Amino acid sequence: MYPLHKKTKAFTIAEMLVVLVITSIVITIALLVLSMVQKQIRSIQNIYKTNTEIRLLERALWQDFNTHNVFYAAATQQLICTSEKDTITYSFVKNYTLRNFDTIRVAITEKTVFLDGEKIGGGAIDAIEIFFSKEIKNKRSFIFKTNDALHYMKQ
Repeated sequence: MYPLHKKTKAFTIAEMLVVLVITSIVITIALLVLSMVQKQIRSIQNIYKTNTEIRLLERALWQDFNTHNVFYAAATQQLICTSEKDTITYSFVKNYTLRNFDTIRVAITEKTVFLDGEKIGGGAIDAIEIFFSKEIKNKRSFIFKTNDALHYMKQ
């Protein structure tokens, strides 16, 4: 027979409450750290996506500059690349650039066009300097082509 006055070993309510409070504090800290990590990952993804778009624009401009005759229409904010095979048009809009029907989502704040190292307002060009928005840390690109002797003979 078991004695009636013997105590059973167990946790008290106070001890259980302390464990619950400590557990809830640890879970709260873990959730806060998780949300900060997710925010950083989203930021890194956005930077990567923007840099990819910039590289896409630069690569397309380099290729078109070196295979086409390039003209800039300041009134319409368009860069027109013509060759015997095709014509490619770049339309510069506030938050993106259209290359024919392709959308390149990069905000361009300023463009400067050049011919033979001199800034010009429009017409035939051989270089363009593009300044991107401040969200991209004031990045800029300079795309140019080397003119052949025929270019200088026409002048």
